[in-house]
Amino acid sequence: MLSTFYADTFSLDNRFFRTMRQLLVPGRLTTLYLTGRQQPYFQPLRLFFVSGLLMIGVYGAVASTAIGDSLERSTENKRSEAYQKVYSEKLIGQVDSVRLAFPQAIVRQATDSLIVSMGRIENDSTELGYLDFSQGLGGTTTPFIISDQDYILLTPEEIVTKYGITGRLNRYQVKQLVRLNRMNLSDVNKLIGQLIWGLLVMVPISALLLKVVYIRRKKKYVAHFVFSLHTHSFLFLTHFLGACELAIFGTPYLIIFGTLASIVYFVLSLKKVYQQGWWRTLIKAFLLMWAYLFLLQLVAFVTLLTWMVLF
Repeated sequence: MLSTFYADTFSLDNRFFRTMRQLLVPGRLTTLYLTGRQQPYFQPLRLFFVSGLLMIGVYGAVASTAIGDSLERSTENKRSEAYQKVYSEKLIGQVDSVRLAFPQAIVRQATDSLIVSMGRIENDSTELGYLDFSQGLGGTTTPFIISDQDYILLTPEEIVTKYGITGRLNRYQVKQLVRLNRMNLSDVNKLIGQLIWGLLVMVPISALLLKVVYIRRKKKYVAHFVFSLHTHSFLFLTHFLGACELAIFGTPYLIIFGTLASIVYFVLSLKKVYQQGWWRTLIKAFLLMWAYLFLLQLVAFVTLLTWMVLF
């Protein structure tokens, strides 16, 4: 079933190229679809998913290239330092037994140098904090200090046990905090992949905004929904091209141009589909974009928060 879904979604046939040609003209694809000419073109939801996955896929590759090596290197360095501290502590702990077995002056001299050398390895620590709900729903911020050695080498479960974190919710908070701070490249890619669902949520929300703003046009909600899918698809495709340029040449010109082009495209699409004068269209476009950006931040926050809770 999944293979059939992917084959149907990503297959490129004549309908794909016809759809792209009509999508480039603001409002035309939506108008054709709403007047019943649906068969020759991609379904709006299918177009949304294809364009969205293309955009997120390339942005994910760009993020992997940009932060992948540094993130992996930083994690490996921290782990190496933690193991070095463990080794130095064990080594220094054996000094007394070595001195008893070999009481010569040269051995004492060598072990003194070893202690001085190993003592230069700082035993750093990290301060973490969580909301303690054990005294009520208000929650109080409770900080605690954890050695970097434990922070790197112990599992989240071992950390909350060793440092005496009590209460199911308190232990859960600390474990999630440790996991988030240990994020690797794979986790970053998963987070980027979750964005498609946040963007999908924005489609019915923006359709509802259109329904409210154009309440007198007597259009059904599904018409606003289709319009929203098509305008989002155009935005995704322009950013897909911009992300490709960023990945290949390292320049953001197409991203900037695509964003500006999408704003113009949105205004012209409103004019084409809803058939109102320029002043009304411009005012409503401004209100819609302002509301959209506000709600987009809210949805992005909820998506990120959900991902952090389920991570």
